[in-house]
Amino acid sequence: MNNKLKGFIYLLLLLSLCAQPVLAEDTLEDKNNLENEITSYTSLGLDKGLTVDLLNQNPDPIKPGDVLEVRLSIQNTGYKNLDNCIIEIKPKYPFKALDGEKLVQNIGTLGKRSEDNRRKVVKFKLGLENNVNKGKYPLTVYLYTDGNRNLALTKEFNIDVDSESNAEIEYISVEKMVPGKKTDLVFGVKNVGNSPLRNAMFSWECANDVILPVGSSNVKHINLIDIGDTANVSFDVLTNVNTKPGLYKLDMVLTYDDVEELKTITEAGTVENQKRKEIKSKAGIYIGGTTEFDIAFMERSQTGAYTFSISNIGNNGANSVKVSLPLQANWTAADGSNSVILGNLQKGDYTYADFNLKPSEVGKDLPIKFEISYTSNDGIRQTEEKEMSLYSSPFTPTAEPGMSGMPQKSSSSSPKYKAGFFMLACIACVVIYKKHQKKMKVKDTQEKELNEMINQMLVEDQDR
Repeated sequence: MNNKLKGFIYLLLLLSLCAQPVLAEDTLEDKNNLENEITSYTSLGLDKGLTVDLLNQNPDPIKPGDVLEVRLSIQNTGYKNLDNCIIEIKPKYPFKALDGEKLVQNIGTLGKRSEDNRRKVVKFKLGLENNVNKGKYPLTVYLYTDGNRNLALTKEFNIDVDSESNAEIEYISVEKMVPGKKTDLVFGVKNVGNSPLRNAMFSWECANDVILPVGSSNVKHINLIDIGDTANVSFDVLTNVNTKPGLYKLDMVLTYDDVEELKTITEAGTVENQKRKEIKSKAGIYIGGTTEFDIAFMERSQTGAYTFSISNIGNNGANSVKVSLPLQANWTAADGSNSVILGNLQKGDYTYADFNLKPSEVGKDLPIKFEISYTSNDGIRQTEEKEMSLYSSPFTPTAEPGMSGMPQKSSSSSPKYKAGFFMLACIACVVIYKKHQKKMKVKDTQEKELNEMINQMLVEDQDR
């Protein structure tokens, strides 16, 4: 009886040894169907005594956009050598292949459990997409034996992904604004975190409403800002023409959905229970600065001096204004003096400048250039270039100097000098008139005294 039982047990062992090679010879003709048969292959791997373990991931956790390195341990705990073993990773979202990095490695032979070469360690590097949220994502590993003919084992490892949402105002396009001038004000909102910014809303406000938007409100919406990207938000703004020059504060607020605070993800993949995150910041914009000038030809005197009017047509004052004639082909300063200092010009003011000019050609309209330099109300020296067309009329003096007894006229015939001469003439007339009146008064007094003396003498003769 005992012999029959032993024979039955030996028969079972023999059948089991015969079945194992049959299972080992199972192959797949179509690799596209491998993933649909993971369960059978996994059990097959366990039957062979194969194990694949994740030793570590670096970094842990990984952030969106980073490079992931995984170290895997492959071990044969069976009783038979496994030849030509191949391990492969097929990345799916959010993982992606990197240029130059192999995702298939031939690890050779895995010895049976009693041998030293039964265990191998391999490394893989993969990329992580930028638009991934915080959570755990599966990374699937495939192990083949006998080349890639037999899929012996598949295994999934959960990779920890951490995301961090953050944003900042990267730049403001304008540092200075000119009062009364419409300006395109652009804010650069940059995503400096590790997760996309969704449903963002940006707004700004200037203290005391010194700066106000024109044609729109001070609020703009941004649907999405991807990791590392910058969204430009533009506003047309204006400040009052009489705004006092100075530095004014801008208060800025950015709010967006914080995907790091997600509570649930539904089966449809929609995000629920998102939290809003708010970032406040401030910046300064200087109002004032530069101004604008206009220059026009007034007249030419008989002595050959050209008179020009210089007007401050901007919205800011200008200090220490100087107008100069730079080197140019058509006009030169005849007396070597190519600059005139005008002093300070407030907005709306004008004055005159005289230049003794010598043209390169006579009787033609020639372009002439001027440089107007001044100190703006922010303390910076500015230079504005102006160009106009000027007719070079021939010059014929009315009298040579020293040929007439008449005093020589000044080389300038600007209205300022004319007004001065007129005032002097008026003063002279007043003085002469007063002297004449005084003489007439003295004469009348003398005649009166003479008549009184004559009358007195007549009275005395009658008394005698």
